[in-house]
Amino acid sequence: MPQSSRDDRKIREKYGGKLPKAINRAIRAEIPGGNEALDKLTLLAGAARHSGWKDKAGNDTPEAIAYFKHQREVIDKMAAETRKRWGLPPEEKTQRGRKK
Repeated sequence: MPQSSRDDRKIREKYGGKLPKAINRAIRAEIPGGNEALDKLTLLAGAARHSGWKDKAGNDTPEAIAYFKHQREVIDKMAAETRKRWGLPPEEKTQRGRKK
């Protein structure tokens, strides 16, 4: 069995679903302010989706910028703390800094 599936078994057993969903559920349950932070991300995603994410020139819309900023500055830190608590390796990033 690959190492990652052994590492994530406990959090997935407790919170259900695949690892990203289990991490979000753990953030909501275990991190102070996690529920509110994820709710805000959902609202920001709706606004960004409604804006089309990109303008006619191909640049991120202000709504998309707000979404990515909240993701990077708040949610990613909470996810990293959750991964550390559960003994999971850090999330892998692509060269452009986005998650795999």
